[in-house]
Amino acid sequence: MKKLLALLMALALVFSLAACGGKEEPETTTAPEVTDAVEDVVIEDEETTLADVEAVTEETTVEETTVEETTAAAEMTAEEFAEFFNAETAKIAKSGKYAANRECKYTKNIDVGGATDTLNSIIQGIDKNASLDSVVGDFLGIGTKKANVPAEDFDDDYKVKAASLKASDLGSFKASEGKYTFTLANATDPKKTGATPFSRFTNDFITHEEVVEGIAGFTTAIKVNSTTVNYKDIKVEVTVEEGKITNIEYSYAFDAKLALKALIVNITGTGAATTSATFSDIKY
Repeated sequence: MKKLLALLMALALVFSLAACGGKEEPETTTAPEVTDAVEDVVIEDEETTLADVEAVTEETTVEETTVEETTAAAEMTAEEFAEFFNAETAKIAKSGKYAANRECKYTKNIDVGGATDTLNSIIQGIDKNASLDSVVGDFLGIGTKKANVPAEDFDDDYKVKAASLKASDLGSFKASEGKYTFTLANATDPKKTGATPFSRFTNDFITHEEVVEGIAGFTTAIKVNSTTVNYKDIKVEVTVEEGKITNIEYSYAFDAKLALKALIVNITGTGAATTSATFSDIKY
């Protein structure tokens, strides 16, 4: 009996130990270590991902900034443009080839009041197809003039001039995508000495001396005592591609007042006009 009880107790102890072992086995597994490892891996991946995102974002920002800076750097300031324009127009004026198209038209024909018939009779006595408007208009540059420069019969005043602009000359200066626009100050009776912004840009205007010489060459019956010409609304647009000027456009308006003497009669005449010109297909 005692042997039987001892055997039963031994068996119970074995099963008890087996049961306890089964319950403890999950607790003694390396699951926590695996979990920790997984968490470490996840954390490392998260850190790497954040670092990568930050790096990519930073690189993108740098690249975008670089592009913006490059674009901005491509557009010249007023100081840089004035220096550039002067140098390039000197090259174009010296050896360039381009197409020139200029149009000047009256907005108010020459008006001399009751003296119109007297002046026209004098003028048509020399050239029956001429008139006061055509004669004075010729000196004022009225009409359309086109040429492929260099052309010997194209007036030098209407060609590209080797400019001498200053940054301070460029009013309302704007630069966008290779196009530079600016205005020039109004000018009254400018001289071709470069004393005004307008005359530093072009010779496309008439002086008193030129009118006097022109009328005297046509007839001695009419003399020019004085001229007053006001140039205004002067606008310029210049296109630059690959570091070279490819197109120049400008326009302006003017009004003129002339004091004339026909035979023994003093006459005052007035008129107004607009001018626009383009230099294109520039090669130099």
